[in-house]
Amino acid sequence: MGTMRTKSLCSFENRKYKGWQAIYLNNGIVTLAVVPDIGGRVIAYNLGNYPFFFVDSELAGKLFSYEENLGDGTMAAWKNYGGDKTWPAPQGWNNECQWHGPPDPVLDSGRYQVKQVKRFDNAVQVQMVSPPDLRTSIQITRQITLLQQGSRVILDLSFTNISKRQICWSIWNVTQLRAERLHLDGSLGPETECVVTAPLNSRSRFPKGFNVMDGDKNNPQWGIDNQNKLFVGKYMWEIGKVGIDSPKGWIAFTNCAQGYAFATQFTYFPEKEYPDQGATIECWTTGRGTVANLNYENNPIYLMEIEVLSPLYTFRPGETRSFQITWGSCRCEGMVVDVNKAGCIHQPLKATPTSDGLFLSGSFGVFSCGVLQLVWQDQQGNPLGVEVLQEVSPLESVKLEQCFQPPPRAARVELQLLSNGNNSLQTLAKNTFLGS
Repeated sequence: MGTMRTKSLCSFENRKYKGWQAIYLNNGIVTLAVVPDIGGRVIAYNLGNYPFFFVDSELAGKLFSYEENLGDGTMAAWKNYGGDKTWPAPQGWNNECQWHGPPDPVLDSGRYQVKQVKRFDNAVQVQMVSPPDLRTSIQITRQITLLQQGSRVILDLSFTNISKRQICWSIWNVTQLRAERLHLDGSLGPETECVVTAPLNSRSRFPKGFNVMDGDKNNPQWGIDNQNKLFVGKYMWEIGKVGIDSPKGWIAFTNCAQGYAFATQFTYFPEKEYPDQGATIECWTTGRGTVANLNYENNPIYLMEIEVLSPLYTFRPGETRSFQITWGSCRCEGMVVDVNKAGCIHQPLKATPTSDGLFLSGSFGVFSCGVLQLVWQDQQGNPLGVEVLQEVSPLESVKLEQCFQPPPRAARVELQLLSNGNNSLQTLAKNTFLGS
């Protein structure tokens, strides 16, 4: 494992992003570009120099009128700028209890108002509010907070009922990740080593553990990893969408070709009702095939969507309900198989007894700058000793391959991250190497 020292100070500034007026949030590790005029989108999230979010180059810098954004009302008329946005769910066109979008010239592509931009000791934050939408009776507030010393971003998303009637919606956040490969001739193609992973529900209501919502029911992109009990969506440039009733509170995207991972974490509420037959997360991909009147066969748009849904909330007149999600990104050597507050796991922590001691191995990525340490524990979990390993950063993957001498009575070991940002101690991985 290498080492890296990164100075991380939070800042913001107003300047252009691809022709749009934008608010830039920066902490020395991650840069966000927020564009209020196109639906309050976070249009860019870059880890170092690596841009995670898809942006449609043909729409870059462009603004449209209400009538142009609505078009004929079909999805083919949608101005898909890219980036990250918040919508109401469920989606549909059958009744007024469904969101008839996109396109949506108010919530999806309306000009949001900036309410505040603040810098704190350990973060920088922007808050935006949508125009009031009479069709859904809601007004959306998006608050984006970039924390210091790492890649973590907190999204506080709120809906307010602006009508005099009771309404019911889920807060639906949609993030479009680049899944493109640059060829030697300068053209783009699909990066087939991009993958979306999420935990399966052992008691899923769906026979396969996931529900194919759009596209070919036998789409070869969708599958499961039985060993890690994961849904696995491999990008093969096929159009389609799945919903997963995942209970673990995370969904991740990995560009395995370039070694970058992006994860969204959220709270799962097991007793609550979710839209789309109980889906907590969804994944959409562009590619060959047709869904509704969308066809990307000759359109060089390569992306995978990570979508997270709140439970269905009932709103009384004037009531506001909120949902929080957290982003984190890191360098990672391969497909993400687990996510926690400290980071991503590609290969779980493994402990192998040898003649020289205990050989520990694993492959990880971290969301915060800090110090990685081993904590030895007895069978009851009581600490027996700490070994400091090295400084780590989201800008470097973490690979552990080292032999150690555990202290007497040691039965467990934890790999912990002591964050520079707030001195918090979080467990990245753990292993019980002696029976309890």
